Amino acid sequence: MKKKFFQVVMLMLVVTLLVPSTAEAGFFDLFFGGENKKATGTIELKFWNGFTAADGDGMQKMVNNFNKLHKGEIKVTMQTMNWGTYYQKVVTALSSGNAPDIGVMHIDRLPEFSSKGVLTPLDSIVQDLGWDSDEFAKRVWQAGKYKGTRYGIPLDMHPLTMYINVDMFKKAGLNPNKPPQTREEFMKVVKKLTKDTNGDGKIDQYGTAIPPLWPGQQFIVPTLIHQFGGSITNEEVTKVTFDSPEAIKAVKFAKSLIYKHKVSPANIQQDGEVTLFKQGRLGIHFNGIWMIRAFQKQKGLNFMSYPVPNLGGKMAVMSNSHNFVIFNKDEMTKKRKEAAAEFIKYISKRSAKWAKFGQIPARNSVRKSDKFQQLKHQSSIAKEVPYVVFPPAHPVTSKIMGPLYDAINLALLDKEPVKEVLNKAAKRAQKALDQYYKRH
Repeated sequence: MKKKFFQVVMLMLVVTLLVPSTAEAGFFDLFFGGENKKATGTIELKFWNGFTAADGDGMQKMVNNFNKLHKGEIKVTMQTMNWGTYYQKVVTALSSGNAPDIGVMHIDRLPEFSSKGVLTPLDSIVQDLGWDSDEFAKRVWQAGKYKGTRYGIPLDMHPLTMYINVDMFKKAGLNPNKPPQTREEFMKVVKKLTKDTNGDGKIDQYGTAIPPLWPGQQFIVPTLIHQFGGSITNEEVTKVTFDSPEAIKAVKFAKSLIYKHKVSPANIQQDGEVTLFKQGRLGIHFNGIWMIRAFQKQKGLNFMSYPVPNLGGKMAVMSNSHNFVIFNKDEMTKKRKEAAAEFIKYISKRSAKWAKFGQIPARNSVRKSDKFQQLKHQSSIAKEVPYVVFPPAHPVTSKIMGPLYDAINLALLDKEPVKEVLNKAAKRAQKALDQYYKRH
């Protein structure tokens, strides 16, 4: 027995002497895990996100460049999945002990996950990086906190955008360099762009489109609610307010564009408005900034991007934001946190490259850079930054927004009166909110 023990000890010593890098990493690092390094001393980090399109290719290139720069020190392995399944896969990975080290989350999901204790507080990391609020757009920086603690570091903002068909504007005698900025200007433009082009008595070219599904529910109508002076909840997120007189007025205005003014088609199927815009049959298209790349690839489509006009009297634009998070795992040691912070810092400072894929950088210095200003669409939309609004910051945000989305759908399909459907939806949302506070 003693002889066998002596042989094992000698084997360990021989391996340690033969591999200098493992000696530097330490005896226990090699045999018992330590900082989860390989024999080279490299800290390996798993990075998950939902960037499955061109944005994923762009992020992968940035990850590759980071790995080259930090070869032998840090290696980041990126895994992408559809946003529709991303959050559930994160939950599953956390429960099974296979969670990634770094992730990307939409800003409205931060409270949900941070309230469960699965995200690492980032205040000390931000302090070590020497970052402060002056380096980021104010509203998106503030939104990265939950109950006074920072859990997200913003990468970007992706607000609602107004796209115009330049050729249609010119043909109608409108100046594409002077897009509508007020409700009065907007109504004049969309009425002029709405036409029966073949004389069959049916409108086949529309001024704008208000879809009853995405992004009408999530971005267009919520933008109008804020512009008309309404809100989704009160500031403390204790009372649902999307059935206020201001919110009702906003939804009625959206509905009037379809049924009264007839400048928008009715009962638009999912992405039907995108098809109309690509076909040159839609003058003004409201969608997210992420559509820039798709429209640039559309052959024959001459378009420009502008800030959403003020249609209700108060400038506001619904937005969301991708935030970096670090997951709270037992193996997330100080050195691994430092490595993760180094990666986040690298991507953040180079987010002008990220902006090419249809985003507005959260960092002020990047938005002011020549590289970003050369992106004509993104730099034009960036004028919205001071006015962006986000969904309520709360662990049950999805249970607040879900009833609102259902109500918007029914209202825009003219299936239920606006006031009644918003009242019913608000009661559902308030019930979910009240139940949360009873449990907590």
